[in-house]
Amino acid sequence: NNVTNVMWSTDSVFGKNNEVINQFSTFDKFVLFESTPADAQAIDKYLPNIKHGYIPIATDLNLWKRNNNKKVNDIVFFSSICDYEEIYNNLKEKMPELVYNLMMQIRELAIKYPQLTFWQISETIRQSYELEFDKEQYTMLFKNLVYAIEAEQKVKMIQALSNFNVTVYGNELWKKYVNGKVEYKGNCSVEESVAIMEQSKISLHNHPIRLGLGIHERILNASAIETFTLSSDTPSLKVEFGDALGYYNNTTFEDIEEKANYYLTNEDERQEKAMKAHKTTAQNHTWKNRAQSIIDTVE
Repeated sequence: NNVTNVMWSTDSVFGKNNEVINQFSTFDKFVLFESTPADAQAIDKYLPNIKHGYIPIATDLNLWKRNNNKKVNDIVFFSSICDYEEIYNNLKEKMPELVYNLMMQIRELAIKYPQLTFWQISETIRQSYELEFDKEQYTMLFKNLVYAIEAEQKVKMIQALSNFNVTVYGNELWKKYVNGKVEYKGNCSVEESVAIMEQSKISLHNHPIRLGLGIHERILNASAIETFTLSSDTPSLKVEFGDALGYYNNTTFEDIEEKANYYLTNEDERQEKAMKAHKTTAQNHTWKNRAQSIIDTVE
């Protein structure tokens, strides 16, 4: 109908929406906004005809707002996970040995260097072995690995805090991995999570590889409601929020206990950082901000 259609993918372009994006990538009036700049080089290579740009995720200040509830919970984490151990075992059974070994090298680099994007890691492997990945191969590697890698990192983070009062909300697979003082509380709705988040002193975040160089709604939602975030050491978050967040080493997790204890103990500093993060979020990261960005870009 000669009408511009805009798609804003909140997952990676090579993740859950990939089939739809491929279908419309050659349409002249189709515009794609990705939620991470880490996809840009892969899009240019594998979807060269598509009009695209980066617009980060945002939050709703009318939903995520304080009701002056007391901070009665120590640490909270909202996320579901996949069974990464089962995924790796299935890959070993189903993939040719050479492909499986290649995939495990990508996984090893991602765990060892979590600040790298999937594109950077796959390019390192590709160049080392003088390979060439086509679009289907790159997408296959991405889909089979990123969600498992993210789940593995989340589990390591939670298990490193087994001595703390951490409440986890998500799918039942967490029962397989929580231990110590960590408590799995089941699923909760978005509306329920607002109150739970507000009543928590610390919100945990481990930045996913599929959103490398971008922002995650978990941080924006926590900041909107003035809850402090303890996050993985992620360059894009440091650029955006600076010292308004706390950061732990997500390669070894060796300092996460120390950081958690520090911010639980130092309430004034924790609240000061939470207010600073709230100010950044309220000024720059609302849906109204994003709507204006889309209008300006499309026009």
